[in-house]
Parts: sequence; C-alpha cells; structure tokens
Amino acid sequence: MSTERILSESDRRSRIFYGRRARINDLQMRVASLLQGVWEPSERRKFVTQMELTPGQRVLEVAVGTGSNLALIANDVGPNGRLIGLDLSSAMLRQCKRKFRRLRLKAGLIEADASQLPVAGNTFDVVLHFGGIKDFGNKKKALKEMIRVARRGGKVSISEKCVPPDKRDSLRGRLLLRLDPLLAHEPPVDLVPSTVNDLHCSWFWNKTAYMISFTKPYGVPPNSAPQAQPTQG
Repeated sequence: MSTERILSESDRRSRIFYGRRARINDLQMRVASLLQGVWEPSERRKFVTQMELTPGQRVLEVAVGTGSNLALIANDVGPNGRLIGLDLSSAMLRQCKRKFRRLRLKAGLIEADASQLPVAGNTFDVVLHFGGIKDFGNKKKALKEMIRVARRGGKVSISEKCVPPDKRDSLRGRLLLRLDPLLAHEPPVDLVPSTVNDLHCSWFWNKTAYMISFTKPYGVPPNSAPQAQPTQG
C-alpha cells in the first residue's frame, strides 16, 4: 500500500503546505519568532536542554522539518550518538539534508507519516516533536507511535505553538490569534496515556508554545512495525 493512499486528507494538505514553504521555512520561523518577542535559537535550545541528552544516545525527531533541532542535538549526543529525522514532506527533508551537509553533521532521514512510524519499537532514548502536531490527521495515533518507538524509560517531548487559555483575552493574545487562529488549540495532555511517568506541561517561547514531556514506563511492550531504511543527511 502506498503512503499516498493511506494519508488522511488533513495530512495531504499539510504535506503540500510544508512542501511549498520548505525553502523559506527557516526565515519565516525567525521572523515570526521576532514578532512574538523571542529569539528562536535560544528558545530551541531551551527545548533541547530540558531533554537532558547525554553522549551516545539514540534520538528520533518526528516532523523534523529543516533539522534545526537535530543540529543542536548533534552537539549533545556527540559522534557516538544516533540521530534520525522523520518528516511527511520530502521538500523539508531535502532542506534538512542540505543543512546537515553544510554543518558537516550526519543523520538518517525518513519520509513517513507520524501516525505510522516505520521504525522498530523500544528503540530510541529520546523521541521529540517540535511544531506540527496541531495539523496531524490523527494526533492520538501519532502520540501512541512516539511512545511505541521510545525505549522503556526513554523520554518523549512534544512542543507546539499555542496561546495559553488564560492569555487569549489579553491584547497580545487576541493579536496572535488574529494572525494565526490555529494558536487557539489546546495542549494534547488528554491524549497522553495515564500510564506514563513524570508527566509535565510547561510554557516557553514567551508563553506562546507548550512543552509536554514524560518518560515511557518500563512495562510497555515495544510492539512491531514495518521498518524503513533512512537516507543519510
């Protein structure tokens, strides 16, 4: 069965949208962040720092985009670490590959849907997602897949732009929501299984992005899934 046939309509639209903006994605992110009153590289570093990465770890980023987070993570896991970036958009993966070549970094890159991760269960020390889950066709299944591929005791971190509910009536909140109505979505804490450990939800990016993190319990079986061979970035 081809990936095209099994994608939801929402995921097809997302692939087209992100494919069109791939070449200017980094510039758009930088400008949007400045308008929100933050310096993007510093906020990304906050997200990466909370994962408490160590040398040699295996890390998967779901919806890797152009690879800005993996470029930071590469320094933390070192030459013995293993980085995999997965994205629905081949155009985003091409930009990621170019960035890693320029920085002389290595990562395996896979084109796939977040709700059908083609990697083995119980594999990664850290699984992260930064931006895009609000557009996923099946958020619950995507989250379940991120947990499946994390090793027992591994960490899962999810972040997305969002205006906190208690800030939406403020002048700044109303302006942000007018610019991007999708910022009104709720952090998907309710989709996180009650069996996970150390569940936390906090805010950063000048309180316009949430950060959900937790660890996978040791009693969860890895399950199996078809595996894809990543290309090298």
